[in-house]
Amino acid sequence: MKIPTSIKVYYANFPFWRAEILRAGLYLQDIPFENITDKEKLSDFKAKGLAPFGAFPVMEVDGEILSQTQACAAYVGKLGNMYPPNEDTFAQAKCDEIINGCTDVTNTIGATFGVENPKETREKLMNPEGGRLHMHMNGLNSIMCKDGSEFACGKDHGLTVADLAVWRLVNWFSGGKLDHIPKEFVMSFTNLKKVYSNVEKNEKIQAYLKEYYPEK
Repeated sequence: MKIPTSIKVYYANFPFWRAEILRAGLYLQDIPFENITDKEKLSDFKAKGLAPFGAFPVMEVDGEILSQTQACAAYVGKLGNMYPPNEDTFAQAKCDEIINGCTDVTNTIGATFGVENPKETREKLMNPEGGRLHMHMNGLNSIMCKDGSEFACGKDHGLTVADLAVWRLVNWFSGGKLDHIPKEFVMSFTNLKKVYSNVEKNEKIQAYLKEYYPEK
């Protein structure tokens, strides 16, 4: 596939999975991109109506705008070799399923921000007996690594954008930034933990982290 002349990724300077799936994906494939994190530039971009859904991340590819996480992720993966090939449409759908599963998890925890009793609310969500967050985590865990490997979409497809999504999602949940969510919760899901560890130890991922998050 022809690589665009110019790729810009718009998102805050925060390692959230929705943006990292794009930034790290481009980096791992040696595809140059401009990482736009400046608050004023992001505000100006939105004020001009350039973010179709009023949210980030957004990509600008040779002057054309692309939004929505899963669409951007699939595009980035297809630019190189981080998305299943076109002849395996089912594998492509499974890759999308994992990314959309990460969105479900995110939306579930996102609904707890600003509630009156966050501790009680989040504890209920993590309850294996009907907790919505537990249900989504368990569902996500169940659709990955079907061949027993450390790769979200299977060993045949190797490291994909789906792996990157899971990697940063697990990092978010285990990094102590979410009050009342113990690290042990997300690490109790074996496939999530396995994919996270596999991506984290990748030498190029470590190089990416040192370049983009030198103080973290």
